[in-house]
Amino acid sequence: MKLLMLTPKVAAKDRQGFIVSWINKLASKVEVLHVVTLDYDRETVLPKNVTVYNLGERKIKLTKYLYFSRIMFNLLRKRAVDVVFCHMYAVFTFMAAPWAKPLRIPVVQWYAHGRVDLKLRIAHLIADTVVTPSRESFRIESNKVVITGHGIDTDIFRPAEQKGRRSKKRVVLSVGRISPVKDYETLILAADILVNKKGMGNLEFIIAGGVPIPSQQKYYEKIVKLAQELGLANQVKFVGLIPHTEIVSYYQACDLFVNTSQTGSVDKSVLEAMACEKPVLTSNEAFKDVLSGNIKLLLFPPKDPVELAGKIEYLLWMDKRERTQLGTSLRKIADSAHSINHLTDRLVEIFGVYRDR
Repeated sequence: MKLLMLTPKVAAKDRQGFIVSWINKLASKVEVLHVVTLDYDRETVLPKNVTVYNLGERKIKLTKYLYFSRIMFNLLRKRAVDVVFCHMYAVFTFMAAPWAKPLRIPVVQWYAHGRVDLKLRIAHLIADTVVTPSRESFRIESNKVVITGHGIDTDIFRPAEQKGRRSKKRVVLSVGRISPVKDYETLILAADILVNKKGMGNLEFIIAGGVPIPSQQKYYEKIVKLAQELGLANQVKFVGLIPHTEIVSYYQACDLFVNTSQTGSVDKSVLEAMACEKPVLTSNEAFKDVLSGNIKLLLFPPKDPVELAGKIEYLLWMDKRERTQLGTSLRKIADSAHSINHLTDRLVEIFGVYRDR
């Protein structure tokens, strides 16, 4: 199979470094993989059957478009593509369809967010198939939709081999971009309840994430100020963007993972923590199906710091054997339904249906 993948960024050390894992795994299951991207870090090592075309090398929109047109013309003229896989951005489907559709080359769109806008609706109409990690991650009713799981590399995201404690502090971790939709205020207010009102001075709250766009710098300053005003500067630590290649150590070192996100889709970070056998707490409704029998224990109402604080306290001091059993069961969920092997097998199966027609 000859696959063309359009994806935002190919950079192993970036926060979207998981894309490199996807490329590597897909490359092992197809004959040829062409990747068109908006940004490529040339230090990223890829398999020999992968060719990357970097639109980011062209600084002007017109030259980007002309370069993309040349790529598509050359690939399709040579019939070097069986399927086009548009990853994440709906606009990729707009870009690819005028070239692929006349030649009856199928276009498969990946989408994973609770938001539905006009661009997504149009991309859905154009695409032959839409693949998504969960039912809540694509909220248009359609017979085009196939649920695939999220694609966590559970060989990397796994429990630490040595589980000895490094300090007496209990570490609560949250991972994600610094953005209002992530609702870090609720976590900070829960920390206030636990540290200042309940006197739990041995807690440390680590927020790992960068500011993705300049307009959200004010939000970052707002939550830093909130932590300082509550006297939590020593308990709430903002460690910035951690490269994808290094974030696993943060999961492995924490005692509990908290996700206050309101994206409405299954967040990768929660699954990565689960794969590391860590208890997780989330207010994201998309996890109702994922967490199944553990909903009452691990789900809390959005913007409810009191409920969150209570559940943090319970999970941190629950019986050790129960914590171990919970962590084991959560990893099984992540590994069976959301591993990168499960995802790429499913994708290749979908691509193969079109190729064999």
